[in-house]
Amino acid sequence: MNKLIVESKNDKYFVEALINALNLNELEVDEPLCNVDEYICLDGIDNLKHKLKDLKLDNIDRLGIILDADEVGVLKRIEQINKVLKELNINIELEKINEFRKDKNLDISIACHILNIDGKGELENILKQIAKNDTVFADCLESWKKCLEDNDKGMSQKDFLKFWVNNYIRFDTCTKEEQKQIGKKCSFQSAMQKDIWDFEHSVLDSLKKFLQSMKNNEIGNKQ
Repeated sequence: MNKLIVESKNDKYFVEALINALNLNELEVDEPLCNVDEYICLDGIDNLKHKLKDLKLDNIDRLGIILDADEVGVLKRIEQINKVLKELNINIELEKINEFRKDKNLDISIACHILNIDGKGELENILKQIAKNDTVFADCLESWKKCLEDNDKGMSQKDFLKFWVNNYIRFDTCTKEEQKQIGKKCSFQSAMQKDIWDFEHSVLDSLKKFLQSMKNNEIGNKQ
């Protein structure tokens, strides 16, 4: 069994959409969909240890961990993952993303991918890069943000990015008819099923390689 751990429901919807776009399920026609059998949504790095403890690692061949770099960056995230693995007596120390390492005793291979743009950031940074429709409603938030700043009202860049993506989904890409059922047809989940993202964008190349490695052994599997 191969298993992917992602951070949130939105990460799950995004990764599922990318896997579908890659047609990974067709690489080996006799395998079930994508050969990635299950997703587990995390609430963040703090829950990684608890999630791994709950998993039955004996049943897993390849485990992929996808986390946001956030402001701490890629290297810090790898360091945090290694700390969790060590605490659970999993004899694997990751050195970089997209490279599987194997614990012989547990007979499990683990790799990670850290979502980032230039070393930092999160899923929303990537989504802003790959948005392929007009982004007028979302971009006009810059004026709104400046208005807030001029009135000594701040907003974190993280929250602003989430707001930007939400506006792109709800107003730049949702039709007037869909907006009548905005909760259902303009949700993040439904947006991942629409042709409003450029899944061919180069910013996704590394993540694509990682997902493909969940299905085959294209990327190194060191012991």
